[in-house]
Amino acid sequence: MAIMNPSPSPETAAETRWHALRSEEALAALASNAAAGLSAAEVTLRLIRFGPNSLPEQSRKSMLSVFLSQFKSPLIYLLLAVSGIAFLAGEASDGLVILSVVLLNSGIGAFQEGRAEKSLEALRRLSGHKARVVREGREEILEVGEIVPGDILVLSAGDAIAADARLVDGAALQIAEAALTGESLPVAKDLLPLAPDTVLADRRNMVFAGTHVTAGRARAVVVATGLATEIGVIASLASSATEPKTPLERRIEQFGRYIIVAAALMFGMVLGIGLLRGIPFKDILMIGISQVVGMIPEGLPVAMTVALAVGVQRMARRGAIVRRLSAVETLGSTSVICSDKTGTLTRNQMTVTALGLPGRPEIEVTGGGYEPEGRFLEAGRDLPADADPALRELLEAGVLCNDAQFLGPDASDSRWRALGDPTEAALIALAIKGGVLPAALRDLLPRRAEIPFDAGAKMMATQHDSAGGSRVILKGAPEMLLALCGTVRRLGRSVPFEDIARREAQDAAEQMAGRALRVLAIAIVDGAEIDGRSG
Repeated sequence: MAIMNPSPSPETAAETRWHALRSEEALAALASNAAAGLSAAEVTLRLIRFGPNSLPEQSRKSMLSVFLSQFKSPLIYLLLAVSGIAFLAGEASDGLVILSVVLLNSGIGAFQEGRAEKSLEALRRLSGHKARVVREGREEILEVGEIVPGDILVLSAGDAIAADARLVDGAALQIAEAALTGESLPVAKDLLPLAPDTVLADRRNMVFAGTHVTAGRARAVVVATGLATEIGVIASLASSATEPKTPLERRIEQFGRYIIVAAALMFGMVLGIGLLRGIPFKDILMIGISQVVGMIPEGLPVAMTVALAVGVQRMARRGAIVRRLSAVETLGSTSVICSDKTGTLTRNQMTVTALGLPGRPEIEVTGGGYEPEGRFLEAGRDLPADADPALRELLEAGVLCNDAQFLGPDASDSRWRALGDPTEAALIALAIKGGVLPAALRDLLPRRAEIPFDAGAKMMATQHDSAGGSRVILKGAPEMLLALCGTVRRLGRSVPFEDIARREAQDAAEQMAGRALRVLAIAIVDGAEIDGRSG
């Protein structure tokens, strides 16, 4: 008779400090198994107990509510009041004109905001992703909403993490956590338990929902889903925040109050003067209404809405969806953006800007981001990569000793995208600029063995078949690789790496680092194997 551990309660799962437990203890607390995962029956029970792994969405606004929200302005209230008075006074034509202006303004605003809502809804559908989990001993690909505490996540480079989880197995795992912690560089993970009071950004044995894997592989047991995740806590706080009024809305409200006070004073003066002069009350009333209508800039709301709508369209052409028209004006009023972390507000794309080859001037590389468009310039002159064996060998080595994948434009997205570490993605973009096709090269020289990047050794190595037998490529910190090199390639020949040449290479690396560049060194060993059996 088998004894099963009871599944954890929501309170226990939320309060446990999972980073302080060993992986075996975390699995036991969650009544899970790293190799087999959960059974289908247990998943059903936990889905009922914990709920779906999703954040609650705000209720969708109907088009009627969006339309009515356009009337929330003192200036609109005043125009509606004047329109009503005009109808009561028998001036239906004036009342209809004012009412038409108000309805036109609200219609334009509702149309633009309705389009933004539809675009956001389309983005939500596109952003829904799947996750690989182990259940009943088999790997399955599931919708993120079906994941429950105790599930075993299978993670590899490029995967988005679906829930908060404690690592139970892994190799050279790196996670991009900028969305959660603000840390712009990928974070290396390990399995060791940590002190209970370890802050979120230092929990190296945990992975969190909303982040993604840049390198390595791992298995992790889910400890929190939905609102219980760290990103869920942030979402809860954000949903309770009140939305402030934009500068434009505040100025319009203030202007509307001034108009109301001025119109009331004008109307009172007209009534007073008319009564003193003995003019019939109906005539006085119509004169007062006409003066008030003349004071109100009924064309202002329409002009303002049209101007904002044009701004929304321009933002949309640049790939930005603006939900509210007034937000366009807020963006235009922004003069300073403050950031507490270098790189957090960037596109998370790196670019190779300079190359160094032994005994040659520094090679400048033009172009930015992941767009594989640019030139190689040596001493100010164009350098064809396909006609320079040393440069091409460097580009090919950067592709082979590399775990990143590059995705070109397709029907759904016109941008170049990368899966993996941004630094390795930059090497792929560099190679394509030089005419190297990564997929074809990797097929021609397949990887036979590898040593993943190690933070202690500060390098990674891969072994490939080549025409001369076997070739090992190393990539890492210059100070580590230069210490290992015994020869250097000059003019197509390998010559001893003498002290003078070594110092020159070190000085070149230091000069690049002094310009705030991240410096990598690449080395090639022919006739070698990673396990050390030859070479």
